[in-house]
Amino acid sequence: MRLRDSIPEINRFAIVSAAIMLAFALTQLISFPARMLVFSVMGIQWDFTLDFNTVVTLLTAALAAVGMDWLILSHPDKDLYQSRWAYLRHWIMPVLTSLVIGIALNAFSGDPLWWLVFLLGSLLLMAVFVAEYNVVPSEDIRHPLARIGLTGLSFALFLLLVIALYSANLRLYMRLPIIGLGALMVVSRAINLRIGEWALLWSLINSLILAEIAVGFHYLPLPPIRIGLYLVGIAYGLTSLVTAFKEGRRRWAFWGEPAVMLAVVLILSLIWG
Repeated sequence: MRLRDSIPEINRFAIVSAAIMLAFALTQLISFPARMLVFSVMGIQWDFTLDFNTVVTLLTAALAAVGMDWLILSHPDKDLYQSRWAYLRHWIMPVLTSLVIGIALNAFSGDPLWWLVFLLGSLLLMAVFVAEYNVVPSEDIRHPLARIGLTGLSFALFLLLVIALYSANLRLYMRLPIIGLGALMVVSRAINLRIGEWALLWSLINSLILAEIAVGFHYLPLPPIRIGLYLVGIAYGLTSLVTAFKEGRRRWAFWGEPAVMLAVVLILSLIWG
């Protein structure tokens, strides 16, 4: 097994990664006055601030999806998929990664730490591209290792997303949909990686549960890192329960993994929270 077989075609990989990170870098050089978008739904007024950083974040998320699709076209086992629609499963984590990077960079705008976040975000994005490339259907031994790594990356991204959102000065109606969407993306992809099916109803239920819990955390005086750890622990526990149910586990095999994960999260929250 050669290293070059474990990464996408190098020219495509470099172009996609560089294009996304260059777009983020331009936010330090280009800007336009923020615009306030106000509209009313059922008598409730909703207002959103549209600025250059937000536009770039949305565009890079779309570019990450298209770029991942282009990388898969260079995979030798791509023909094992019955249609191009099957490629959509590989869009989820690159899109989420771009959103997380964009939100984090926006939170550190004007701060010297912005460049550190930019560097770490670049490495994280490339790691996600490589992991997704390696979980394309294959009998290669790399597949289970990449699947485990991608699952870990997905929950790490959700943790970073929650921390960034709770660190930013956002109103609940703006924070909640992003957390709910992020939870849906992470949980559904994690279930798919573990049991090979989407279980969309279970994923939707789990994301709604996480969104409800996030509402409660919005009004509690907890540090963002502790909230992030709690939500990630719950998300992982719910994912483990769905997986155990689908696999027909019983007793300790059913409860063991989520119980251990929640215990680990509680310990971490006490140490770093």
